[in-house]
Amino acid sequence: MNGGVTAVVVGSRVVLLETRPPVAAKILTTPDGPELVLIGAAAGLLEGDAVTIDLRLGPGARLTVRTTAATLAHPCPDGGWTEMTVTAVLAPGAVLAWLPEPLVACGGCCHRSRSTVDLAEGAAAVWYEACTLGRSGERAGAVQLRLDVTLGGRPLLRDGLKYPDGAETPAVLAGYRHTGSVHLLGRRARGPYLQLAGPGTTARAVAADAAGLERTLGPARTTFLSITGRPLKEVPVHG
Repeated sequence: MNGGVTAVVVGSRVVLLETRPPVAAKILTTPDGPELVLIGAAAGLLEGDAVTIDLRLGPGARLTVRTTAATLAHPCPDGGWTEMTVTAVLAPGAVLAWLPEPLVACGGCCHRSRSTVDLAEGAAAVWYEACTLGRSGERAGAVQLRLDVTLGGRPLLRDGLKYPDGAETPAVLAGYRHTGSVHLLGRRARGPYLQLAGPGTTARAVAADAAGLERTLGPARTTFLSITGRPLKEVPVHG
């Protein structure tokens, strides 16, 4: 099934919202700008599903994106894939907070995810991603995650994970099955973080459980959100 969400934000308003199953969405109005909540409208992600999220923010626009629950990449017994493609284009001065619940890669899955963030000069984003490799007691299938960020047309961040493909080594996951990262893009944050070559800061972690991952990444996420002026809401943890 091919589905997804397209949202266009001008100032403090979502002026266009289109949804296609297996994803639906609703808009919440907050004092800090609109919040787009993505909702599963059908079972998924099932083999053959390809979901596209397309976000366009005009000059000075602000948007927070959340999900109501974790995204499950289900088994692909016939050799196919599940796919998710996220594209975010931010005009000058726009601010995006991408704060979904984790991706859960089930046993036997074959999942590909590609996110592209295009920031104009003066735009900023906080980009949070977490992945649980397998439900309790199972080993995850194949997972390919990719994030590409440009700022003013120049590369800012290239990040990704391929599992298994040696990812369980001490240099990558060290045997843990919960992994995540939070990126501040277009701004810098002081602290014990990885500084990008351009204006950007990254924090990443691995953990034995979802709560441990949240304890590590939560403070960084809060710091990054404060720098962009986003609301300091707690992100629910599902594990």
